[in-house]
Amino acid sequence: MEIKLHANATTTPRVRRYLQQSDKSDRELAKELGISVTTVRRWRNREQAADRSTTPNVIYKAMRPEQVALVNALRDTLYAPLDELLFMVNDGLGIAVSRATLNRYLHPVHQRPKSPAQGKKALKAGAVPGTLQLHYRRLSLGMDDGGDRHLLWAREPISGWCQARVYSGISLALVKNWLNDTLARCPAEIQCLETERVKWLEIELPGMTTTRLPPPDITTLAFSEPLPTLIPAATDADALVQRLCELWNTGKKQKKLGECTPQGFLQTYAAALRSR
Repeated sequence: MEIKLHANATTTPRVRRYLQQSDKSDRELAKELGISVTTVRRWRNREQAADRSTTPNVIYKAMRPEQVALVNALRDTLYAPLDELLFMVNDGLGIAVSRATLNRYLHPVHQRPKSPAQGKKALKAGAVPGTLQLHYRRLSLGMDDGGDRHLLWAREPISGWCQARVYSGISLALVKNWLNDTLARCPAEIQCLETERVKWLEIELPGMTTTRLPPPDITTLAFSEPLPTLIPAATDADALVQRLCELWNTGKKQKKLGECTPQGFLQTYAAALRSR
């Protein structure tokens, strides 16, 4: 029969029952079994001989369902480890949660998109920061937040560098202007675009290779409550996503990037290329 014990257990259920049934003193039992007097007293004061459950009796929830969905979407978009995600949730979204609370709300790893190699590991494998991934989502907001909006974001996959904007209207000309502005801001020399299979991303630039990403599972993000209620740091959607990108790109150094921010990682790589 397999016995499951706590990792730090110094007694077995058989020894514990012996302690509970013995007439010897605490010190005599401790010396006999080679355990502390505290352990003897603990088990003599309990009726059961099995370890107690380590699950809290009450789990305090600090996030609403829409906040949970938003945080998981943010993690899957940025491929952010827990500590970096905590920074973005606390400082970027203004949602005050602990590391343990945040971890409890994250979806299991098997439900996440597989994270590609990033940072120094990607460079060692021969990858080059020359690709920009483009994404589009329609935002269904309440009238107090301006109604429907259109989210465009770009991501350089090796560093994780991001750039995003939210617009009230959408057109191919607007998307092209946004893309040109993003390319001007990106520290990497972009040579290839990977775009989702959505109408507004069917664009090509001269001298730029274009490939298609699989269509997104969800094309519309709906919010049933006002943004400031769900996201304390939100004033309007466009200001929020720009602030998130700035925080992510320059706000926290990441171990996988050689203790650099995404912006710093790309700038260091570009400087190394120029010095060759």
